Amino acid sequence: MRGALSLNPTYYEALKRLTLELAGVTLGSDHAFLVETRLSSLSRKEGFETLDEMIEELFNTGQSRLAVKVVSSLLERDTHFYTDRTSFDKVENIILPALYPIHKGGKIRIVSFGCSSGQEVYCLAMALDKAKDKFPNITIEIIGVDYPSSALDRAKAGRYTHFEAQRGLPIRDLITYFDRQAEDWVVKDHIRDSVRFEETHLLSNLDSLGQFDIVVFRNALPHYSSPAQVRVLRGLSTLIKPLGYLLLGTGETLNHINYGYDTLARDPNVFRKREEKVQIIEDPNIKKPSNRKTFEKTKRRLKDMGDMHQTKSA
Repeated sequence: MRGALSLNPTYYEALKRLTLELAGVTLGSDHAFLVETRLSSLSRKEGFETLDEMIEELFNTGQSRLAVKVVSSLLERDTHFYTDRTSFDKVENIILPALYPIHKGGKIRIVSFGCSSGQEVYCLAMALDKAKDKFPNITIEIIGVDYPSSALDRAKAGRYTHFEAQRGLPIRDLITYFDRQAEDWVVKDHIRDSVRFEETHLLSNLDSLGQFDIVVFRNALPHYSSPAQVRVLRGLSTLIKPLGYLLLGTGETLNHINYGYDTLARDPNVFRKREEKVQIIEDPNIKKPSNRKTFEKTKRRLKDMGDMHQTKSA
C-alpha cells in the first residue's frame, strides 16, 4: 500500500505537526495510507482535482476553514455499538446505584467525550432507558462532545448504515430503538430527543458545558501526546462534581496524572472525585487551555508550515 501513496512525504510530516499543534493528537508513522484515504475523500468534497492541490492550498494560503476540515477528518474515530461492553455495565451497575441516593428527585448529568459518530451516547441512552424502573424519580441528561466533524454530524442525525447497525448492536435493541428508512437505520425519536451533541475543542476551556456527575472518556487518551493528556484530564477534572465519576476504557488508568480522584478497588478504570477541593499544582511548562472553540489558527502559522515544505523540497 505504501507504494501507492501519492502525497509528498514532507506534507505528511507537516500534517502531523498541524494535528499535534491544533488537537494534541499524535499521528503514527504507519498512518500514511489512512491519512491519504481520508484526505482524498475530503479533497473531492471540497472541489479540488487532486489531494496535492488541496494540501498546497492549505499550507500556501493558510485557510483556517480548510485546516479545521483537514484536522477533523484526520481525527475521526471508527466506532461501533457497545464497544467495551464492560464499561457500559459499570455505569448501570456501579456508578448510577452510588449516585442515585444522592440525586433522587433531581438530575444526573452524563457527558461522553470523544463521542465520534454517537454510538456510545446512544448505547448509554438505550441502556438507561431499559433500566429506568431501577432509578425512578430522576432525570438523566446525556451529552456527547467531540471535535466538529462529519462523524459528529452523523451522530446528531442518529442515522447508521445497515453495516454500522450490525456492528455490536443486539437485534433486540435494533428492533426496539431504531426505525428502518430506505437502506439505513435511524434512532427512534424518544431516544434521539433524550441526548444532545456539542462541538467543542477538547483542549479548550470547557467551563461553558457546566458540571457533570459522570464523565465518560474511553479509549481516546492514549492517542494524545503527554502534554495534551495533562491538559485534557485537567479540563475534565473541572467538569466533574465532587463525588462524581470519571470512566475510562477497560485497562486504562490515569497513571501519575491525578486531579483529586480515588480509584475503586475492584474497578481500576472507574475514578471517583474526592469531596474536598484539591489544590492543583501545575507544571509551569505545560501550556494552559485557551478559550478557543475551534481549530482555527492564524494564516501565518499555516504559511510557515508551507514555507518549511517548500524549503525541504528545494
